[in-house]
Amino acid sequence: MYRKLIAMAFIIALSMQTKLSWGETYTFRFTSWGMTSEEVIASEPKLDPIEKSENFIKFKTQVLGKNVALVYLFVQNKLIGSTYKLEDNYINSRHFISTYQKFKTALAQKYGPAKKEEIIWLNDAYRNDGNKKGLALSLGHLEYFASWETPDTTIASSLKEENLYVNCSVVYSSK
Repeated sequence: MYRKLIAMAFIIALSMQTKLSWGETYTFRFTSWGMTSEEVIASEPKLDPIEKSENFIKFKTQVLGKNVALVYLFVQNKLIGSTYKLEDNYINSRHFISTYQKFKTALAQKYGPAKKEEIIWLNDAYRNDGNKKGLALSLGHLEYFASWETPDTTIASSLKEENLYVNCSVVYSSK
């Protein structure tokens, strides 16, 4: 059994080296769409999965100094998407807006200007009071959204209230 595990790890490592030597570009972190869950786990050698099922693998990591859940999504053991979800929690919801802006700026530096960008007011109660954007966000009155595209990936960043919590995430989806 032990020899089979070593042989499997060697084959995965060899296939990763082959990809590098052929100059394949990755679609997210060190993965490409269509990878198996085993290949994805091998691509994250410094992280241990904290949760795993047939359809996803979840890790904890940091992005831009912020604590995030990193989730890889699978269909029939093929990687089809991934998500960073902010795990930091702030008492002042304005901090969520600044974190979202930080993520959006990093994405724009990597992928260029957003293809689509929206600030959506679902309730105008605090629209004219710039000091209450954080409150409006936490009440579900305000949402932020931006998206980018590459030849094989759609990237969407969003900030909104969901089930009484502010959700800040970046979602990568295979086209």
